[in-house]
Amino acid sequence: MLWFFLISLLLFAWAFALLVLDGPNLDYLDSDVEALGVERFPAHADDALAQQQFLSEIRAVRSAAAGTKSIKKGLALVREFADNLSADLQSDCEFISVVADGVSCEWAIAPGADPKRRVIFLHGGAFLMGSPRGHRKYAHQLSHLAQAAVLSVDYRMLPEHRRIISSHDAQAAYRWLLANGPDGASAPNWLLTAGDSAGGNLALMLSGWSKDIGLRKPDGVIAFSPNTDTTAAAPSYKEHRDSDLILGEGLGLITSLPRVLSLWLGALMMRCNPSDPLVSPLFGDLSNLAPTQIHASSNEMLLGDALRYTSKARAAGSPVQLQIWENQLHDWHLFNMGSSAANSAWQEVDRFIRSL
Repeated sequence: MLWFFLISLLLFAWAFALLVLDGPNLDYLDSDVEALGVERFPAHADDALAQQQFLSEIRAVRSAAAGTKSIKKGLALVREFADNLSADLQSDCEFISVVADGVSCEWAIAPGADPKRRVIFLHGGAFLMGSPRGHRKYAHQLSHLAQAAVLSVDYRMLPEHRRIISSHDAQAAYRWLLANGPDGASAPNWLLTAGDSAGGNLALMLSGWSKDIGLRKPDGVIAFSPNTDTTAAAPSYKEHRDSDLILGEGLGLITSLPRVLSLWLGALMMRCNPSDPLVSPLFGDLSNLAPTQIHASSNEMLLGDALRYTSKARAAGSPVQLQIWENQLHDWHLFNMGSSAANSAWQEVDRFIRSL
């Protein structure tokens, strides 16, 4: 009887993972890459130096975190590092703390920015770390390029909160931004949604969600190295495990597990269904979206997420543009800001914003 119960439990766990936790099979999207008209940009000589400098810093932090032999203390060290990623920024922006419908946020306002032009920015950090303060480099750039007030959302994160809470916080901040600017209650006349990595996931989620429920859509969306599928189904999760020097160590360990185990581990860590479109925007309705620009590196694990999202959205008639930079670190716009590849990426952001 015990053996029957155990076998039945294993069969149930296997079936539940593949039928509920896993998303629809989107392998067909992997074969249409060339038809996407992807723009590709080369690496430059100074990129390697910038990469090595940042990697030496992150390795030291990881080593120090491991040396604590405590998950709580190690996470605190990593979070401190993430909160200081913009410590060397010399900005003329005004940074103002604000609470948006219960969600902590920060305005970044460049000189001459129009308060009616607004950007909602969602920071990266694997939903475990990161903050508006640590990502001020993004807010600074976006406020200057768009001549807009940037609202950076300090959404709640794992492990203290369930993963879906970050989506709820992003939604609350988005609703608030539709009715409030840095100078008081008013509606925006121009709106951009942007985010990097995990924040790119939230930015794309907001794009589809606002359309689905009939809210004002953004005028444009920018996703930097975004995660679009939390089930991690794209081939690049395994193909680029060794070449992705940022995500390979942690995410690579999870995706190296058998599919059923990785799905259950992800669901238990996030305490939600990883195939929910509010968690994996790739699985949502991608028709009638706002103009969208996606950046990805040729050797990062999340490349397949960007390719699949672009392919599915364009097949649904949405204007999504994918640009790929060769051999860059995941989220190089922040980590290697000032290098040639980061500069060229920001130039493309500028062109996209001007086209809206």
